[in-house]
Amino acid sequence: MKYTILFIILFCTNSFAKILDQAIVIIENDVITQSEFEEKLNFLLNQYRISGNKLPQDRSAFQKQILDRMVNTRLQLNHGKKIGVEVEEWMIDKAMEDMAKRSGITLTEFREEIISKGVNYNSYRNVLREDLITREVKRRVLSQKVKVSKKEIEEFIKHQSHVFKENNQYKLSNILISISESPSEDEKSRSKKKIEMIQKRFLNGEKFSTLARNYSDSGNASSGGDLGWRRISEVPRMFLEELEVVNKGEISNVIDTSNGYYLFYLEDKKEMDNVEIEERKVRHILIKKNAITTDDDASSKLLELKKRILGGESFSDLARTYSEDTLSAASGGELDWSAPGSFVPEFEDKIDTLNINTISDPFATQYGWHILEVLEKRNQNNTEIVKRNLARRYITASRSEEIIDAWIIELKEKNYIKYLSESTPKIYRNKIKDSDLEMQKIWDPFSE
Repeated sequence: MKYTILFIILFCTNSFAKILDQAIVIIENDVITQSEFEEKLNFLLNQYRISGNKLPQDRSAFQKQILDRMVNTRLQLNHGKKIGVEVEEWMIDKAMEDMAKRSGITLTEFREEIISKGVNYNSYRNVLREDLITREVKRRVLSQKVKVSKKEIEEFIKHQSHVFKENNQYKLSNILISISESPSEDEKSRSKKKIEMIQKRFLNGEKFSTLARNYSDSGNASSGGDLGWRRISEVPRMFLEELEVVNKGEISNVIDTSNGYYLFYLEDKKEMDNVEIEERKVRHILIKKNAITTDDDASSKLLELKKRILGGESFSDLARTYSEDTLSAASGGELDWSAPGSFVPEFEDKIDTLNINTISDPFATQYGWHILEVLEKRNQNNTEIVKRNLARRYITASRSEEIIDAWIIELKEKNYIKYLSESTPKIYRNKIKDSDLEMQKIWDPFSE
């Protein structure tokens, strides 16, 4: 009797859990569950709240759009899994570090900022993981389906030259003396005098970063007001007009905005007419993972090869014998001179962190396991190469949406998809009112 009761309790509990988390869409051997939908919807509602945007009036259509987007994403994620696209935790950390750096804060501060806005941190990381996978999947699809001819590139450079100016970049820092939403004339006057005092102290020789740390109300004050590199397209016009007349090492005039008074410091500038890039010469040995060779096997084999090289054997000879990158193996593992961004992120990270003539420990990329050595670095004027690469990127981007849409339609035709409910869930239809979605002030002027 005791075991019968226990069985009934367990059965009922499991059945209840299934009812609570039932599948709402079947995709081949995969499902999207009610709880996954609720988590995604909750996350997006939070994004609306944070940005201050009003929710679409047709909530049912909005929820259906979210569910359809989740289906498209799941199709891409499943395709990515089939072709071996993987995203490790450190890749997500690095993506978050890059976003934090753009905002002039640390990764810890960035995490705290996310949580303070009511966003579930694990949901945020999961969204970022999905985004990294789907971006890589789309990149591979486009590389296969989009072919850009030399003539198209030459025509673009000839007739679309204004695009290259848009890719000029500024390395910027800022100081903000903020004012309240409805400032009095006295408050505005005091804030204006304070920013003019800071401007004068910089012109008298004080460091901008020190002044930012001491006086700025901006969220990046602790990092000396550093905003990093920004393209022209990322700079609001009210700031851009000032920055275009500022020389390297100088500050802007005081800029009056509804948030307060800004000063910008132009630390450096990259212009498309004179692009100098640090190129790298590297060599590597690749061992691919397969049905026989596991991750551990590949890593161990490369560790043994590294020991042999450190023991005096030739890297080139071992690369010719063992490397499964057949193209570079013939050249002793050597790759052509390359600019930053030429390789997958894991490969790039090793190049960036290795000293010259130092052999890395084994590391994994989507292609397999590698050991890598940086042989040499040089600065090259690559203006023409950069222009051609940008032209290729713009041409590809102009076709990408149409190609990706067509490819997703193909995926849908090849996969069994069934929506299990007649209408999309309406759990949030009346839960959040538009009046609850208050505009949040964001300290970064470029985010407005």
